[in-house]
Amino acid sequence: MGVYLMNIDRRAILAMGLGMLLPVPAFASPAAEMEALLSESPWVGDGEPSRRHVYVVFAPWCPVCKQLFQRTRSTRGGVQLRWIAGGNRDEHAINQNLTVVSNRSLEALARVFRQEPVGDLTKDGPAVLRLTQSEMAIKQMAKRINFVGYPTLIFADGQGELKSIAGVPADLDAVFAQVGAWGKTE
Repeated sequence: MGVYLMNIDRRAILAMGLGMLLPVPAFASPAAEMEALLSESPWVGDGEPSRRHVYVVFAPWCPVCKQLFQRTRSTRGGVQLRWIAGGNRDEHAINQNLTVVSNRSLEALARVFRQEPVGDLTKDGPAVLRLTQSEMAIKQMAKRINFVGYPTLIFADGQGELKSIAGVPADLDAVFAQVGAWGKTE
């Protein structure tokens, strides 16, 4: 994290600091609170926009995340995946995640999972801010669920209860069948 934060100017740091001072509204349920937190993260949409969606917190270096990505290339019963970049353990991973949050495209995410070369984006201020936003959301999310590693799938079930699953479920179809509607489609 320190590798690229040094490249943010003072105005950006001040803006982030002021954003953290704003009051946090009360929500009706843990699922609504999680939806508000994750929907504002720079996620990459995978599938048609839908109120039935699953947030997937991933790390670019994680082979299990890559496996999940590969297994979810087929239909998902109307469920959209929303990939959120995490796992910034070294400069290469940071640049991979910067590529994802900079482009916010499924193709950029696929290139990262294929381990294609990425450029140095540590001086791209908007991308750095988006990645910082993603990191802050992951830290907040980790406090609310039993976050044990990458990938983690987060969704509301049919009753509006917050669910999280770490790893790649054996039966993805059964998991996608449980997914209920969140508040926002985009």
